[in-house]
Amino acid sequence: MHTTRLALLIALALPVYCESNNNPLSNHSGSARAPVNGAEDSGPLAQIMGDRTGSYTGQTPPDSMSPKRKKDTIDTTANAEYLTEIERQVIIEINIVRADPAEYAHRYLAPLRSYYRNGLLRFPGEFAISTNEGIRALDECIKELHVLRPLSPLSPKRGLTLAARDHVRDQARTGATGHTGSDRSTPGARISRYGKWEISAGENIDYGNGNARRIVAAQLIDDGVPSRGHRRSLLNGAFQFVGVSVGPHRFYRHMCVMDFAASYREADRIGPAKRVQ
Repeated sequence: MHTTRLALLIALALPVYCESNNNPLSNHSGSARAPVNGAEDSGPLAQIMGDRTGSYTGQTPPDSMSPKRKKDTIDTTANAEYLTEIERQVIIEINIVRADPAEYAHRYLAPLRSYYRNGLLRFPGEFAISTNEGIRALDECIKELHVLRPLSPLSPKRGLTLAARDHVRDQARTGATGHTGSDRSTPGARISRYGKWEISAGENIDYGNGNARRIVAAQLIDDGVPSRGHRRSLLNGAFQFVGVSVGPHRFYRHMCVMDFAASYREADRIGPAKRVQ
């Protein structure tokens, strides 16, 4: 009898610390169950790519990119009217990485080396940030991206977006962190509210970063997370779909939830996802 192996990967990035839970889950019904005895890797991150103003620092226009990064390859958000501008930018940023990992490392990550001093990261005009691994995590990320082959872009799904939005709204109200909702929901349960995922699914959460490039770069560098769970999710070739929600957080000011799936069939009656104002 043929069975399908499903896996749920979850990763969390906090301004103060990181944790990652990447336990493979076996489930034949397509709905995720909670990990058993899940190990968490944690260490101080201290808003590694943080932006205290919350403003977006700029993205290379998609139509000015190299042949590997043409606009129609990376901007998969054209028909996703329900996304906010920052949510669109996060998806485009992820696709920029996936389209040409080596160029992304060279253009956007390597220049960050000049901001590290003795374990501290200091952006011009900002407070110094204490990191767990210093420049080592950055260099490791750059090295990995330089040898990584291009990956297919992620396309947004409104069901995944609604799942991510549920968690952002919940934690904006409660001020909590982590992957478990105030209703005890898991990432898999939230994703399954609006459709059925198959093969694999995952969730990343970032707290404290207010623009797309810093959100994505912080998760790629993954300082303090031995498993590099955030990086693994962003660079997972099995994932084809994503839902992103960016919103306020009571204590960390900003948060971003990304829900991923290799295959996702939306429920017939979820209705259109509405843009968050």
